[in-house]
Amino acid sequence: MKIRISLLCLVVGLSAMGYNCIEINESFLVAADLPFEGCYEINPGSDLNFEGSKTVTEGDLDESLQEHVTDARYYDIRVKVLGTYDGSVSGVAEINGDSLVVYAGNWSDFSTWQSLLGSSPYITPVQTGVNELLQVLASIPAPGETTAILSTSGSLSGQSPVPAGLSVCVEVLAQVDATID
Repeated sequence: MKIRISLLCLVVGLSAMGYNCIEINESFLVAADLPFEGCYEINPGSDLNFEGSKTVTEGDLDESLQEHVTDARYYDIRVKVLGTYDGSVSGVAEINGDSLVVYAGNWSDFSTWQSLLGSSPYITPVQTGVNELLQVLASIPAPGETTAILSTSGSLSGQSPVPAGLSVCVEVLAQVDATID
């Protein structure tokens, strides 16, 4: 409480003497979320196999931070399904063609996000894809826009024909650090 009162007195005192701003000459570090994500529709009908891909970029990052990025890291990889299906799903999520995670379980198991951070028994990381993800993230501070292809492929088993409105979603949760002057 004494520190707040002292700080308030300092600010009031400086403003009374004609100072209207305090200049901070230090840089500070800001962490910003940068999700790489894609949802892939499964075609209705008799084909139980699916695949899809999406190009993701760092372009979703606030423009004021893009030139100041010093580091990037991922903290989770998640898989979720949308829609109702009476059966199971299995597949692999890839980044730039390298397997990132393998997933398998009942469709209903994936109705909520299954994550590596949450130690889900339904998804398993693959080291070659994790290494590729780390390379993609390491390239973000370099000039230019970083892109990656996030994809998934797999199959369903159980209910056939496949109903309309089903999707598999893959999300890499990442953060970047930006130094602001």
